[in-house]
Amino acid sequence: AIGGGSVIDLAKSIIYKLAKQDAALPFFIAAPTTAGSGTEATHFAVLYQEGKKLSLVHPRLLPGLVILDPELTITQPAYQAAVSGIDAFCQAVESFWSKNAGTVSREFSAAAIRLWIKYYHAAIRHPGIENCEGMLQAAHLAGKAINLTRTTGPHALSYYLTSNYGIPHGQAVAIFLPLFFLYNQPGKELLDLFRAADPAEAAELVRTWIQEAGLSVTFEGLGIDKKAVLPFLLDEINQERFENNPVAFNREQLTELIVNYC
Repeated sequence: AIGGGSVIDLAKSIIYKLAKQDAALPFFIAAPTTAGSGTEATHFAVLYQEGKKLSLVHPRLLPGLVILDPELTITQPAYQAAVSGIDAFCQAVESFWSKNAGTVSREFSAAAIRLWIKYYHAAIRHPGIENCEGMLQAAHLAGKAINLTRTTGPHALSYYLTSNYGIPHGQAVAIFLPLFFLYNQPGKELLDLFRAADPAEAAELVRTWIQEAGLSVTFEGLGIDKKAVLPFLLDEINQERFENNPVAFNREQLTELIVNYC
């Protein structure tokens, strides 16, 4: 599988079907051409069926060989680099505060966040071997982290926007990530990675980083009527992903935060 997250997940879907049929499985090699999804480092895949997000999970979905070649990502458009790269960041942050986080997963997450801060905007503005390799490593480490913990609240909310409005996955997640610093109130260990004094400062810093990449931090920026979509968004939240969030689902609190920050 040589391509972005969708291409690699397509290969995983084929392998999953073969595994369920007890058929012979091919040796699986993945070479990502975007720095974002981290799917080359996970044993699960994402697909949409009738507009609903589904997950396929099987140990054989983890590739037997991964090729991280920055030359495969250099020619991607700046917007694709921004959308893919912000997904990697969201994964790393969500894995860090996930209820399932442990010492190993947090080491992967922290390393991914440090690399992302150093290389994300550089890879968008000045794609080259060093910057693209740094982002590939960040995305791969974020993938290794969520392979252990899965994602949380921001991803749980994002799928509705992708399914119903065609919003690219990374952009859809990025809309919600800043407000979850306020919702989850993460501790000092994560805040120190951003050199932020408190969750509010971290949220504003993340919003700024998203905007500097040319992405939107509001529904209005995506051309979506927030008031019209909000009830449906919360009705169809992915509960499987929200189960991993450190703070339980609170519709009233989430509504208030989305109204004020998105």
